[in-house]
Amino acid sequence: MPTRLRAYVRPAASKDSLPMAYDNPALQDGAEQPDLTAGGLSQAVNDFLLKVDAKLDTVISLLNQKRLEDEFTSDLEVIEIGGDGLRLIEGSSFTPGDALEFALVLNQFPLRIASAVGVLAQDDSAEGHPVTFTRIREPDLEAIVSYVFQEQRMRIRETKWSD
Repeated sequence: MPTRLRAYVRPAASKDSLPMAYDNPALQDGAEQPDLTAGGLSQAVNDFLLKVDAKLDTVISLLNQKRLEDEFTSDLEVIEIGGDGLRLIEGSSFTPGDALEFALVLNQFPLRIASAVGVLAQDDSAEGHPVTFTRIREPDLEAIVSYVFQEQRMRIRETKWSD
């Protein structure tokens, strides 16, 4: 699916290397929220504390974005993404066949990062360089698929309302 995302990229040891985990379990869909009312707190206080907790997780995630910039060697643009891979805009120092680790910024606020390892392929027929994922954690794959579906729904709505 066509898109425009920021990707932090660095060389991976091999195509089978395990990518670093950058996800925030509190921001995942269906994340279980603790029930603090058992401690004698009212539902309103419980809801307030959960919102503060989510905001603190977001602040910590934003602070960790600096860590991504320090750890990764390149900051590139993704122009196409799917569950099996992506397409990078040209301009990188990587060559076809290189194993690369990605930290994909799926959402700026709240910060959502998906990580994967993939192999850069040669494809002269289209813009950019295709990458096929070779190693990805299940939560990261689910986050990418969820992002793709969300973007497709948004584009369908835009098309429907513009007619």
